[in-house]
Amino acid sequence: MTRRMMIVGFLLVGWAVCGLAVAGQDRTDPGAVPPKVGRRVRENLITLKLLRMTQALDLTTEQTSEIYPVLTRQEKEKYEITEKLNQSMKDLRLLLEQEKPDEARILSVMSEIGVWRDRIAAKDKEMADFLKPRLSVVQNAKYLLFASEFYQRLGERLGRIRQGGNKFRFTS
Repeated sequence: MTRRMMIVGFLLVGWAVCGLAVAGQDRTDPGAVPPKVGRRVRENLITLKLLRMTQALDLTTEQTSEIYPVLTRQEKEKYEITEKLNQSMKDLRLLLEQEKPDEARILSVMSEIGVWRDRIAAKDKEMADFLKPRLSVVQNAKYLLFASEFYQRLGERLGRIRQGGNKFRFTS
């Protein structure tokens, strides 16, 4: 990776981290959040994930230029499905909080949740299938580990930020 690419990468990661930090702040007034913050945070997360993946897999410039546009699109589609899954989960929680929950509606929402989960799994498989012929065996192995650990680690770090510790460290 060239020095220029590394500098640009660090700037993009810094931009993504700032967006994540702002999104992680507690807000007492729900109206205080600008309407486009969710989209910006999503874009920042996708950018951060792809940059971290480029580093973790040690992708060449050619691999990056071929993979980045496809994975960006895939991640956006996956995020939209995840939003629908989260809404269904919220609906299920609300149904279960009722004094006399509607069992037919609960079954319907549970079915929706299964559909959204299946679509997310299909997107993950589609991404892995796209990457497999474009990566070496070692890079494919690194991708499997990276894909399973990225959001877990990110969640842990955001939790620490919210608790006030280790505020600016987003690397391993």
